[in-house]
Amino acid sequence: MTAATPTIDPYLFEKQYEAFTKFVEEKSGVPFVSFASHPYTDEQEGYKYQIYRAARDKLSFQAWKITDIGNGEIISATIEAIEFQNNNLVPWQNRYGDKNRPHQPLYEAANDSAKVKEIETALFNLYHTSNDENSFNEIIKIFGRNYSILAYLYFIKDSSKYLPIAPTYFDKAFALLGADFKTNKRCSWENYFVYLKLINTIKTMLIEELENEVSLLDAHSFTWMLSAQMEKENALTDVSGYLNLSRTERDSIIKSRIGQGQFRQSLINYWSACAVTGCEEQKLLRASHIKPWSKSEDIERLSLYNGLLLSPNLDLCFDAGFISFDNLGHILISHKMNITDLEALSINKDMKLSIISPEHEKYLQYHREHIYKEY
Repeated sequence: MTAATPTIDPYLFEKQYEAFTKFVEEKSGVPFVSFASHPYTDEQEGYKYQIYRAARDKLSFQAWKITDIGNGEIISATIEAIEFQNNNLVPWQNRYGDKNRPHQPLYEAANDSAKVKEIETALFNLYHTSNDENSFNEIIKIFGRNYSILAYLYFIKDSSKYLPIAPTYFDKAFALLGADFKTNKRCSWENYFVYLKLINTIKTMLIEELENEVSLLDAHSFTWMLSAQMEKENALTDVSGYLNLSRTERDSIIKSRIGQGQFRQSLINYWSACAVTGCEEQKLLRASHIKPWSKSEDIERLSLYNGLLLSPNLDLCFDAGFISFDNLGHILISHKMNITDLEALSINKDMKLSIISPEHEKYLQYHREHIYKEY
């Protein structure tokens, strides 16, 4: 029986992302809108880009020729790409004796020409062929199942695909994000592939939150900071209430977050059509929270009174604060909207919600006070 693929829990990600933005803003006094431009994330994690560039420069694998295999130069370049100041992505310093350095096999091969050729062939193939799985297994034969050195060598090859790893910290971070997955003492190509897949998932989630460019290394830094910094400083969001829910209840919350399942269906059952235009084609209708998901308590996220079923044009305008509704359901139109745009979107001042209940009022009030842009 094939084991289930581990996944990132969207709710836990959302909660810890909120904690992350608060954490970096408190550390720097600067709102977090981008990894690329934020002083705290750049100070804490920007060095990884510097290490990547420095290591590639020292390795210079693009200049290697097949005739270099066996002369020791490839091994020397690899050692140089590992042992340089400020490189903390792999524990190369001999703090516990030379024998315990992850790259010690490179030194031990020095007086064995056959071993030099074997190692340099594997390294050459790693950087000059596309069969990365096969290369991974060949590199394991040299260094053993030492994740730190293997992942580092792959990271140098291509940081848009591969990442360094510190198993203990990333295992903790994945647990915080609901992924039942461990890397510690599980070094293999299959395990590394899942590790990278999870970081890629986090990257996608970060892009959705920030709505701007996020690199794989940014997602790596976010994940690292959750366990290496925020957990130690008690800066994470308490999600014990969520974790104590049944699987069904958790799934319901997650589905409501992505506009599916119980929340969407409850709005369809309640409104039966667009709450304003009467359009009945469900494929065109959007289940929209009145009080945004990120600002709502768990019970509010599932409340049908915190939702409107709207046509796409109205949904986008509502979310952007260009329209809202009063407590009688009459539409409010921002002065930022000009007549041409209103006509193009078929929005007019006579529109109103087809149903209005007292339970809607607190959510509509929140929208008017915090989302709607009257002027």
